[in-house]
Amino acid sequence: MPKTALGLTFLLALAPLAAPAAPAIPSQSRERVEIFATCSGRLAALVTRQKALGEAAAAENDRLRADFDLLVDAILPDALADGVGQQQPDRWRIDGWSEIALLLAAAEHGVDPRRADTARLTLTSRIETCTDLLL
Repeated sequence: MPKTALGLTFLLALAPLAAPAAPAIPSQSRERVEIFATCSGRLAALVTRQKALGEAAAAENDRLRADFDLLVDAILPDALADGVGQQQPDRWRIDGWSEIALLLAAAEHGVDPRRADTARLTLTSRIETCTDLLL
């Protein structure tokens, strides 16, 4: 076998090991409710923008947001028993929404191109963190 083919075979064999792993879902109900509620808020902000611009991805992202809301509702009784306040998931949703809204504003209306690029990268990372939990 030629050297280049052997090298390619080796790289292909290692590819699954190099693929990014899905983020781990926390074991504690409080942490699960926090991440699911935060992701719900993040996606809600993204969907608001996408709907305003008539983007087709809004429907899929709204479905993902609804899935996160279902997860919050399913885990909330355990989180409440662990001491999470009844209104805390709404606060986490608001935090997630605000985070994405600020990143969208910085990415689209920022004066400094470097900061706008950073905001876009951060925005993409935050949304991917959420979608990777469900997909």
